[in-house]
Amino acid sequence: MNFRFLASISPVILLAILLVSLPPVSFSAGPQAPSRPTSSVEPSPPWSAPLGMTILLMGEDPPARFPANLQWARQLGFDWIQISFPAYQRRFDSTNFPIEDHRSPSLESLSDAIICAKNAGMQVALHPLLLIQDPLDPHWRGQLKPDHRSRWFESYKRWILDLAQLAQQHQVDLFFIGSELSSMQRDTVRWNHIIEQVRLSFSGWISYSANWDDWQQIEFARHLDALGLNGYIPLATDPHDRNEALIARWLPFRSQIHRWTVQSGIPVFFSELGFPAHSLGLKEPWNHTVQLPADPWIQARGYQSFFDTFSADPHLQGVFFYALHMDGGEQDPSYTPAGKPAQHLIRAFLQHGKGKSR
Repeated sequence: MNFRFLASISPVILLAILLVSLPPVSFSAGPQAPSRPTSSVEPSPPWSAPLGMTILLMGEDPPARFPANLQWARQLGFDWIQISFPAYQRRFDSTNFPIEDHRSPSLESLSDAIICAKNAGMQVALHPLLLIQDPLDPHWRGQLKPDHRSRWFESYKRWILDLAQLAQQHQVDLFFIGSELSSMQRDTVRWNHIIEQVRLSFSGWISYSANWDDWQQIEFARHLDALGLNGYIPLATDPHDRNEALIARWLPFRSQIHRWTVQSGIPVFFSELGFPAHSLGLKEPWNHTVQLPADPWIQARGYQSFFDTFSADPHLQGVFFYALHMDGGEQDPSYTPAGKPAQHLIRAFLQHGKGKSR
């Protein structure tokens, strides 16, 4: 679709074209994960592909921000919300955490957000993110190398189990035991133990969110209900690449999902999928730190290529779009689709798929 041409026509005609161009959604119930360790709580039901929106929850947010984002998601047609929130360790080699940071929401704030979403009739996923606090540390969370690996895992287990108990208290539907911890993912025995301990107190679905380039060798995935992928795949070498070129770069990744799902029998879904609304949004969709002018049509093209590639794919078992936090609008270069052309694409996607994604 030629978005530069669309930019010159009226919003009403634009929306009609976008609605017609979308294929129907077909996220269907897929293969189930192997049997899990015995738990003292009721087992979770078979995996049912979630279709939702991520809301970032920060400790410094004004009280009205989360309810406003939740209202936007409800009005658009979502019935799933993923609450993502940060906790911090000091450096990439630190052992003890979480440490105090004004960006981390309190347990009370987390509880309030979950209650707010549940009262609105939403299903809820809780997605904790462990980040590095030191701004001078050049590493990211996929490169952690703690001085004492066993002590790090003890800190991690305590943190995750506290959050799992909070999730159970508020009847959260889906809980993530980790996100993009690539350098720590090979400790299969320790991760299996964490999963077993979480299942003793949490009765919902359990997942892990892997980075798009490091997910196929996660051996503890067989003990999860489904494996989440963060889908920030570089799609363009030039911001003017046509939609066909973007789809061509999605296709090898889609083939990997098909092959892995068939071989493992474990459902796969996108735990994060989104594009920043600036000129690098297709080339470096993971880049949330660069300061560039807004280009909402870049973001829209990313969403269109995803829908064209995956909407009718029976192997993909759900998606959470990323993310609501700021107010949005066409002058906003962030990930939020609110008030941008991508909002119309998502609305059409939901309208076509309502009742077909379960």
